[in-house]
Amino acid sequence: MVLAMDNLETLQTDLIKPPKAKGLPLLGNLLDLVGDPINFLRTQHERHGDIFHVSALHKKYTVIAGVEANRFMSSEGRDNFSSQETWGDFVDKTDCPHLLIGSDGEAHSYQRKLLKPYFSKAAFKDRLPLLIEPIESTMKAIQSEDVVIGPFLRNLICKQIGMVLQRTAVSTEQSEAFMLAQNTYLKIYMLGKWPRILLLNPKFIFADIKTKRFSKQLIASNKARDKQQDNFVTYMDKVEEGRAEHPEWFTDGDVHGHTMLPFVGGVDPAGGTMSFVLYELLKNPELKQRITREIDANYSEGFPSFEAMDAMEDVKGLIYETLRLHPAGYALSRTAAKDFVFSGYKINKGDEMLVFGVANHFKEEYFAKPDVFDIERYREPRNEHKTRHAFAPFGRGPHTCVANKLAELQLTVNTIVMLRHVDMELLVPLDKLKKEFTPVPFVSENFKVRFTARAV
Repeated sequence: MVLAMDNLETLQTDLIKPPKAKGLPLLGNLLDLVGDPINFLRTQHERHGDIFHVSALHKKYTVIAGVEANRFMSSEGRDNFSSQETWGDFVDKTDCPHLLIGSDGEAHSYQRKLLKPYFSKAAFKDRLPLLIEPIESTMKAIQSEDVVIGPFLRNLICKQIGMVLQRTAVSTEQSEAFMLAQNTYLKIYMLGKWPRILLLNPKFIFADIKTKRFSKQLIASNKARDKQQDNFVTYMDKVEEGRAEHPEWFTDGDVHGHTMLPFVGGVDPAGGTMSFVLYELLKNPELKQRITREIDANYSEGFPSFEAMDAMEDVKGLIYETLRLHPAGYALSRTAAKDFVFSGYKINKGDEMLVFGVANHFKEEYFAKPDVFDIERYREPRNEHKTRHAFAPFGRGPHTCVANKLAELQLTVNTIVMLRHVDMELLVPLDKLKKEFTPVPFVSENFKVRFTARAV
């Protein structure tokens, strides 16, 4: 049950507090939240239900979870939650106060309306070759190569985002600079994990300079394009359109922030999920063979058509099941924008919140044998992911990832191209691989694989 405070006349004014997760003195639940937050929140949800408290040092969070939390986020989240406190330091220090991820209200609604059609699945049909080229050229060039998966995937995703959104080539050096600058800002200003003195680290300073130089060059080159002769619509074209209509929401700092936003919001979530796709395939050779057979059957004359790719049920099941068990958007950090009641408990304006939207990914009543990796869930007659509000790998509500269709497309394309062109051999024992959070889940940095060219 969720009620706004306007409708609480008949309820008691002094409601009991939600149950609290047990923790350590002073530290609270910090170690659990840093170590494996998905498993920790899953355990607490099973123990306490759809609302409970957790803490980390001096910070306290109210967690809401389950189908009802997702329903609430979808229908009433805009009025009851704010993201400005979560992202406030980040957008302030990077001088982009109206950036999509850190804004609320009209500015946020306008930007989503502006950008959502650009990121729809159909909108990528004509741009699909730009997504395929970076991964296909990379995999075709491999004869035998030992690859550390984390950096490999981050560089790949960075290059794909540059091409498909900006038609701009991003070098490995540039992508590494983006990742270092982004992660430093996020871990200092959003997550509070790192001390601010790390801003004086020469490696960060040089990475930040390279990132800002790329941003300026991207803005300048996009403006210099002859758009009457070039019918390719870039992401920055949409930003310029927004600036023309609402300059107050697209300051110089906001525009520079937008040049990097697709990389900030896309590289680690897509790269992390792709690392788990490879992990699950290497963990289960029979599944890998099954997926490879479907790919080969559709790849005989080159990369499958958009429609053929969309009809590949085994690949789709692999991607969805990976998103279910290893979701990048497992919890959204928000602040209560006003008083309200959730599941019989009062939430006060200003309370810090975590919305554990993937809680039901692990519930038997929604996903049969939830700890089993099962790609059959997503086709007739089961269609387990279609239960309303149960499947939420990208979050729910007004801040649902606007580029989630691009992420799904990247995962699909990269899986198809990799399995078509190379065989994979794991160079690390499976039991030595761990799930790490950066803050999105990623297979640990010791994940090393030997790629060998396939005879196809």
